[in-house]
Amino acid sequence: MKRLNVFVYMSLLAALLLSACGAPTAAPAATSAPAATVAPAATAAPAATAAPAASGEKVNLVFWSMWNKTEPSAVAYNQIIQNFEAKYPNITVSVVWNGRENQTKARTALGANTVIDIVDQDASQIAGGMEQEGILLPLDDLLKSPDLDNPSVAFKDVFNPGVLDMYVKDGQHYLLPFDDNPIMFWYSKAAFTKAGITQAPATWDEFLTDMQKLKDSGIDPLAVESDIFNTWYFTYLVERIKGPGFLLSAINDKTGEKWKDPAFTQALTMIKQLWDKGYIPDSAHGNLWPAGEQTIGTGKSAMELVGSWVPTELLPITGADFEWGGFGFPAVSSGTGKSTDLQQALLTLAIIKKTAHPAEAQLFLKFVLTADSQKLMTAQLRGATRKGVEWPKAVADGYTAVVNTTQILDESDGGAYLHAEFTNNVLNADVMPAILGKTAVADFPAKMSADAKNYWSTH
Repeated sequence: MKRLNVFVYMSLLAALLLSACGAPTAAPAATSAPAATVAPAATAAPAATAAPAASGEKVNLVFWSMWNKTEPSAVAYNQIIQNFEAKYPNITVSVVWNGRENQTKARTALGANTVIDIVDQDASQIAGGMEQEGILLPLDDLLKSPDLDNPSVAFKDVFNPGVLDMYVKDGQHYLLPFDDNPIMFWYSKAAFTKAGITQAPATWDEFLTDMQKLKDSGIDPLAVESDIFNTWYFTYLVERIKGPGFLLSAINDKTGEKWKDPAFTQALTMIKQLWDKGYIPDSAHGNLWPAGEQTIGTGKSAMELVGSWVPTELLPITGADFEWGGFGFPAVSSGTGKSTDLQQALLTLAIIKKTAHPAEAQLFLKFVLTADSQKLMTAQLRGATRKGVEWPKAVADGYTAVVNTTQILDESDGGAYLHAEFTNNVLNADVMPAILGKTAVADFPAKMSADAKNYWSTH
């Protein structure tokens, strides 16, 4: 968001304080391919790719959105919709701004036969909810159709690497990712310069060395939130130690025995070291979001492991001239995972299967992915999913990381959407106390194993 006024940003913060931030993927992917309006007439297009309504026939698309109407992304959406309606004057888009409970509200409304054509939400949430429940329209045929900007290119080929392949269900795509938030260390370049750090760390050992330099320079190296301490440290470390898919294999283990693998205690021990060395200050135990991240804006802390939304959230504190940098989670010595394996928190659009206007809905989704529409999003400090669309300076390192990704990772290695209840009520419930030092790391394997076995015995 290059130039939104402070009122808008403070409105964003207020809205976000009422709801948790969203967040990442070693699982298959979901992509949506919009309107087959541009498909050749000779193609025997199924209902999902039927041509839009004839010129002059009025169509109203009902779009339920996860944003609050004053948020920067809603500002971008409103302009995109205006542009869309100007180009296709027989189609209007009516938006219901629901905030972060959008999917829950939409599912309830659909049960009461409320008309909804399009929804958006965090990809892992909608994949674990509406997609799993069969509520959404498959979009594979549209992915094969021509791009609106460049008809010589298939629409599926305009996306950044891998984002269409994260949430495939039964070989079909239902989701159209339009916004990318790589989970990385986002840091103050001024703090790094003061500490004498000239290059971002690529390995865990280099990371620890730089943490000490930052501490010696008089700044807290790491900002965290104790109430929602991101489990990304744990999931990233497990991936770096054992590679993609290992954590998910443990989640899927009905016996619970896999949780006794030493990789899990190794990861927790490495996190504990950050506390023991003072790289995370003891005061962080009292942080309630967004108190942790705000310490970066005030110059007390240097960085946080978080999504690329953090420069947006902190803009009212940092101002537009704050110099942000970002780097991927470091590799671990002798580990299998790579520092270029990247958790990406995607935001996605989807179409309700029962829509009376599938072609118009898909045309709108396609329009959101045009270069001009994506630039309207990036103007609000968002990360585009379309190739070649430059990200804003504040999150430019995120774009570099995305285009160089070797493996896209989902939150909890895919467990967050494939087994949301287990991830939230068992895994996170056992990991969080160990991360925060409320339970002993040595006790984790036995407790997690028993809790996993007990869960699966009743599910």
